[in-house]
Amino acid sequence: MTTGTTSNGREPLRVLVTHADPVVRASMAARIGTCGDTLVIGDTPGDPLPLVLQLRPDVVVLDDPAFAPALNQRCRVLVLGTDLAEDFDHLDFVRAVRAAARAGLGLSAREAEVMDLIAAGRSNGEIARELYLSEKTVKNHVNRIYSKLGVPNRATAISLWRGVLSERLIS
Repeated sequence: MTTGTTSNGREPLRVLVTHADPVVRASMAARIGTCGDTLVIGDTPGDPLPLVLQLRPDVVVLDDPAFAPALNQRCRVLVLGTDLAEDFDHLDFVRAVRAAARAGLGLSAREAEVMDLIAAGRSNGEIARELYLSEKTVKNHVNRIYSKLGVPNRATAISLWRGVLSERLIS
């Protein structure tokens, strides 16, 4: 497992994968690892706390919610059951990991999804079509995002959003 910066010079989102099934764990790690802005820094079939203390990940992907309370103060947590981990399409899975990392900004999962598309340069109309929403609903999401992030416009929201990946989310 390597460390470093992404092609745009930012630090990657550091992810620890925890799952009892080694095949599912390897599949999740491979899917996360294919994205240029994410890095799998470790994986374990059991209690992730020792690795969290050692590796300080931004996000831990769990199959067992029982571990979440011990981790919540140290990093962001995404809990997936075996069925969800296997059924998630690649992009949805990566979006879920990114959304978990950004949860500290106070956005809902849908708002994080909209913000991802804004940061990718999509217009409100394009976002509406991609997410099967009305354009008015997208505008409402955008206004709530600006309010929650405390920003006045798209450019500032994008700058803040992209910067999240280089910040350590550990309190």
